[in-house]
Amino acid sequence: MLRNAALNFEPHVLANYLRDLASDYHTWYNGHKMIIDDVALRNARLTLSVAVRQVLANGLNLLGVSAPEQM
Repeated sequence: MLRNAALNFEPHVLANYLRDLASDYHTWYNGHKMIIDDVALRNARLTLSVAVRQVLANGLNLLGVSAPEQM
């Protein structure tokens, strides 16, 4: 996806992917508690959150868009 977007000069493909990822994550986040007693599940959910944050940060950086460190 990223390679094709770059080769075809179509940055909107990356922007759309990031929008969809953020939307999907938002939906998932609203449906699941993050702080729970099951340590393995809690850590998996937190790891997923960190991974999504990193993908969004990397993608926005490639597009030249700044993002806040925290909200």
